[in-house]
Amino acid sequence: NKTAVRDILEEGFSKYPQSQSILIGLINYYLTNNEDPNRLFELIGLAKKNEPNNASLYYVEGNIYNELRQADPAKAEEYIAKAVEAYDACAGIDANYEFGHIGKGIMYYNIAIELQEKAANELDDAKWSALNDQFTAALKNAREPFEKAYNVSKDDSLRVNIAEYLKNIYYRFSSEGPEFEAGYKKYNEVVKTGKPL
Repeated sequence: NKTAVRDILEEGFSKYPQSQSILIGLINYYLTNNEDPNRLFELIGLAKKNEPNNASLYYVEGNIYNELRQADPAKAEEYIAKAVEAYDACAGIDANYEFGHIGKGIMYYNIAIELQEKAANELDDAKWSALNDQFTAALKNAREPFEKAYNVSKDDSLRVNIAEYLKNIYYRFSSEGPEFEAGYKKYNEVVKTGKPL
């Protein structure tokens, strides 16, 4: 029973508020079961107080805001800003922890895909043009965090996955100049060979 698990974790947490393992268990419970995001933010706030230099907590926080962005489009801009803040804080704590960069890159990449789909279904030229401009901006926003993640990651398979995103981004802008063309060739080679350069 899910609520029994939650109740046990909550009780354990009330008795042992400094127990990071109980706290992480609670955070995972709320994430897995999509329950009360406010409680989740309270728990993450407590976990960050206990471990202010734990970059992964900021990464999780960024992911939650990204999920909320999709669940509540009316507040999307607010959630995007908070997600970016959390991902940047994650990278600020540990620049070599690639997931803060990856989270930010994937969020912007997914926003770009969503905008591209909206634009494809838009018949009004002015609205299509505005959506296309937003798509371009979101895709360009994804490039820098993916580049940072690619450069700091020590995991070759992860770097190949990041290269797939970068290949697509650089391909989209390859007509904008030699920098984009070179980026496409570099990351296309990484994806083809499965070996980061």
